[in-house]
Amino acid sequence: MSDRPERERRSGTLPIAAVIGKVIAPVLAKRGFASADLIGAWSAVVGPRFAATTAPDKITWPRRGAADEPGGATLTIRVEGADAIFLQHEASVIRERVNAFLGFAAIARIKLIQAPVARTDTAGTRPPPPSPRAKAAAEALVGDLEPGPLRDALARWGAAVHAEVERS
Repeated sequence: MSDRPERERRSGTLPIAAVIGKVIAPVLAKRGFASADLIGAWSAVVGPRFAATTAPDKITWPRRGAADEPGGATLTIRVEGADAIFLQHEASVIRERVNAFLGFAAIARIKLIQAPVARTDTAGTRPPPPSPRAKAAAEALVGDLEPGPLRDALARWGAAVHAEVERS
């Protein structure tokens, strides 16, 4: 019998959060974020007006003992084009919402940078319908199945897959 405790073994799959957390944590820490919570909830924090054209870029925390940097951290927000002026007017409201989300007055200042924002929210957007060629290819694959809901679902799925391959 060994003195070492046995490692807990898992069978099956792991939640993606358990795997991705270890990968993304160093990147977030480098950008000043303690976790991905603020990034994930950004659209709820800033509201629908700024959700698509802004993104939190980094949090700069003051150095310990720095007398010239009183207060909290600086949140740098990426903002696209003309929305920068509107966001500048709403900066104090955004700062209050971020601090409320974090649960304490962490952010003292907001810095805006005009830069492209990567689109991460694809909810509500649908891909274009499959082409007739993609539909025909899918129908050829399910042709041996007897007619019914399963065959119809497989044909739709196959057409969507063929359409995606055509687009890429």
